[in-house]
Amino acid sequence: MSSVRWIKGQIVNALDETLMYDERLKQLTSLIFRLRIASFHHNQDLTEFPRQRTFQRHVTMENLQDIKLSTASDTGVALIQFNRPAKRNAFSQNTINEIVTTLDHLDSVDTVRAVVLTGGPEGHFCAGMDLNELVELSTSKAHKIEFLKDLTDALARFSKPLVAAVVGFALGGGFEIALACDIIYAAEDAMFGLPEVKIGTIPGAGGTQRLARALGKHKAMEFVLTGEPASGAEFERLGLVTKVFPKSDVVQAATSLAEKIARLSAPVIETAKKAVLTVENSTLDAGMTHEKALYYSTFGLDDFKEGIQSFLQKRQPSFKHS
Repeated sequence: MSSVRWIKGQIVNALDETLMYDERLKQLTSLIFRLRIASFHHNQDLTEFPRQRTFQRHVTMENLQDIKLSTASDTGVALIQFNRPAKRNAFSQNTINEIVTTLDHLDSVDTVRAVVLTGGPEGHFCAGMDLNELVELSTSKAHKIEFLKDLTDALARFSKPLVAAVVGFALGGGFEIALACDIIYAAEDAMFGLPEVKIGTIPGAGGTQRLARALGKHKAMEFVLTGEPASGAEFERLGLVTKVFPKSDVVQAATSLAEKIARLSAPVIETAKKAVLTVENSTLDAGMTHEKALYYSTFGLDDFKEGIQSFLQKRQPSFKHS
């Protein structure tokens, strides 16, 4: 069976089984994209674009190099810090592998209920992709390894609140990582930008899509087409940055916010995050329907009953995260 026929069959199966906001919607989009590639190459076999993960080394939680991880079991907050200061925290493929491994790990740890992502209180958040690695890529190789897909998929599937604490540069892929977070706290003089057009390419980790959704087409076009950056204070004015602080206060402010969220019911917070993210992928009517289903699902939680009772009894709730 040809690769094109196989993909068509998979699309039909996915359509038959798709639930509107299920992971199969993402699967369907990927299959359609691959079908277009195969058709464009006139029935060439898709083995020309095999999925080849480019792990430079086996990453475990015990051998992290490009990021630092700290967790506080008493507060339910984990802190991920980029750790390539000599590169202004520009990320390599190894950094991507470590981020993916860490996010997937933290998503499975019940005692972690919110995460802060930062470059630290000094230096820079992330200056984007390490250009020494980027220059080695060709179009065919990028297709083969599905470059950046591991990173964008890991950020998209992470179910817990993710707060970006941005100091210094958040440029290119660094800005795109911040855009994928749920909340952005930043220094007033932090610099955000998508400068890819200045080096002959475009954003490739969601920047064009998320920036347009956040700012609208015309303002996003200005940033994407010029590659010019803007400050944290300017992006707060535009509604993209949640709050700005003096540089020395950003990480602590983000951590305090994460701790506040982590004190609430974990399943309710996860459900609320899903409901808000529906806006990015649906019409208003479909989003309202999905929100209603998620809302009803909370009625079966012990934390729902506890929340109502504590309010009626005028006391602080004691959530069990179930």
